[in-house]
Amino acid sequence: MLRYLFILDVAIAVLGASMVIGVGVSALLLGWYLDSAPEYRDQVLTLVKLTLVYLAATVAAGLAAWGLRRQRSWHWLAQAAL
Repeated sequence: MLRYLFILDVAIAVLGASMVIGVGVSALLLGWYLDSAPEYRDQVLTLVKLTLVYLAATVAAGLAAWGLRRQRSWHWLAQAAL
């Protein structure tokens, strides 16, 4: 049972990391060109918030997978955080 949970945690961490990269680069590019198009200010803030949410999910999934792999007693707390 825990093996499937480990695989799920790793998959969520990898997908979350790819979302952090994609959304983060989009936020960076919109922020870079904010002077030429100030109407994008709200969209930049939304993208930054999304990047932080995906980063939190990625870190939680990574910690949960690492805790399962090392058989730590706190891995259930990381699963709950995820």
